[in-house]
Amino acid sequence: MDSLKDVTLRPWPAPKKEELSQEDLLVKIEQLASERGHLRDITEKSLQEDIDAGKHIPDDTNDAVKQEAKEKEAPSRQERLEKVFNAGKEMYGHLEWAKFAATNALDLLSLVLSQDTNKRNLSTFSQTFREQGLNQGIPFGSFGISKENHEFHNRKPEELQRIQELEHKQKVVAQGARMEALDSAVDEILQAAKQLEKEVRRQTKYWQEIVAVSDQGWPLQRLRQNARHVPFGVRYGLPEAGDHFKARGFAPLQMDKDGSIILDPALALKPKTFRVRVSIDGKITGTSQLEVEVDTKDHSIQKSIQLARDSLFEEELYHEMSLETRQLLAYGVEFRDSVISVDAPLMGSTSHDRKLLIDCIPREDIVADSHHHEHDWLARNVAEALRLLLAHEHSMRLYRRSQSPPPLTARTQEQAPPPLLRTLLAVFRHLEGVDSLYVCLEMVANTLNSAGLEVTLDTTRETSWAILAESLKEPSKRGLSATDQLLEIFRKPFDGRATLTLPTSNGVQFESLTIVTRTIIGQPTFGTEHKLTLPSSLTSDLHLFQQLKFSSVKEVTSYLDWILPLHIAHRLLKSEYSSRATIKSHDSGITISSRECKRGSAFSTDIKVELLEGKLKATALTASPLSETEHTEQSHTWNGGHSSTSFKQVIQNWVG
Repeated sequence: MDSLKDVTLRPWPAPKKEELSQEDLLVKIEQLASERGHLRDITEKSLQEDIDAGKHIPDDTNDAVKQEAKEKEAPSRQERLEKVFNAGKEMYGHLEWAKFAATNALDLLSLVLSQDTNKRNLSTFSQTFREQGLNQGIPFGSFGISKENHEFHNRKPEELQRIQELEHKQKVVAQGARMEALDSAVDEILQAAKQLEKEVRRQTKYWQEIVAVSDQGWPLQRLRQNARHVPFGVRYGLPEAGDHFKARGFAPLQMDKDGSIILDPALALKPKTFRVRVSIDGKITGTSQLEVEVDTKDHSIQKSIQLARDSLFEEELYHEMSLETRQLLAYGVEFRDSVISVDAPLMGSTSHDRKLLIDCIPREDIVADSHHHEHDWLARNVAEALRLLLAHEHSMRLYRRSQSPPPLTARTQEQAPPPLLRTLLAVFRHLEGVDSLYVCLEMVANTLNSAGLEVTLDTTRETSWAILAESLKEPSKRGLSATDQLLEIFRKPFDGRATLTLPTSNGVQFESLTIVTRTIIGQPTFGTEHKLTLPSSLTSDLHLFQQLKFSSVKEVTSYLDWILPLHIAHRLLKSEYSSRATIKSHDSGITISSRECKRGSAFSTDIKVELLEGKLKATALTASPLSETEHTEQSHTWNGGHSSTSFKQVIQNWVG
């Protein structure tokens, strides 16, 4: 190895006959550069090609040939320009090659120096190396230079002792590091065990509450996002609710630190309730608000979900009714300051203004003590009826979705809001109409019966309600429960029926007139309509229309006050005094002649029958047999009370 200390790399010595001096070598290099342009293009192959092409002729001969060619033909200007351009191109090539070599040397030195973290600087590398080298994964310090010492010598005793002490210290340090690592591992294992125990208790408590929620019947849904902390969610909204409220009816069941369920903001909101108030002449006389629970903070998760479900249902009910008010402005429905005002007139009362005030308020609001409570029953019944109608609408949506869909058309079908306010208005208007009419008919029937004119009155406020039991036994639609069939009746037109028999002279053959009261808030009626049907014999005798339609109770009673006296006068008295009775006018009057006496004197009596506000009045105007200018007027009135004299007896006493 000592012989390799001073080793120098030199070129292989040439033979003496071919050995050239340094000056000769430089001359040869210059000659080759001038002839060939650059040394890098000189290869064995290129020299062999030149020899084959005859370029190995002696220089003096070649020069003579070239001189002779130059003398024969001088180069043109274009050739000189091309020669200058080729020279510039060749020079540019030399510069590019020098730049390439310098860039590579710079990148090599920068890569070697990058072993030191303090000397790493991207600006020292070329742009090409940064893009195609460092950005493609070449790490810093991937190329290095080291110096090795090949000198073998014997170490001194002090150096050996120092090396042994260093090895011993390194061994002790390594042993201490291992012991410290084992202690740390034990601590981490204990901490992991405690964390596992805590997580087991947390998961146990969470799953217990999840099972409790599921046992209450609430549908649960597994979540994919953030499944570690929020694995489940509860769907408390009704499945057939509107799109907006269906989206709100879902809340994730988040896990707290101790495993209990954290209430979602949708469940933690203050619940709302649907409120109906009865207002008479501006004073609140009844409300449907529920009682406020004292302890609202300590609700269980099941109670919170139930309150959120009820609140969402109440909000949907109020929302659907507020949308429906736009089409019912002509029926006395107003929407102002988030309160829906609905007219609910009292039967036969025009002096009192009764309205229903409907709104949606927080459940915790306290009812004012200044309000009266005599109509709380009405407000609560109306609120429960509206809730039942919305629940029925949800059932009908499910029923319609289960049926065969209608044919496809290019025209989109708009979903109309459910008829909640329409049904409420129809019920109030129908009950107010039929009750007012039936009160008038009962007064007329009592009055006629008190006068000895036997009549019977049969009234039905709603025919479908009367045959409800029979209709439920035979369901018209499959898949509908009895409750849905019952509530479906309220969405149809309401029909009330009243039948009044007409008084007859013989008491055997009965005739009756029928009044059908139909109420519908929609086409084609838009309200309450009374349809009066007269017996065919009455219409033929009095030359009247058999069917007539009226829009109010006042019109019906006014017509009855005209047709009943006309029937009594022109039919009942006419048949009673057939030969002696004469009809002279189209009103409810008749002239009856007296029987001839032995002296031959006779007289006539004009009888007029009137019916007004449930009172029957008979008036007789008798002409004196001695003087035609003298008349005697008599009258009798029946008001429905007990009377000792009948109508026929009074007429008999007057005409003799």
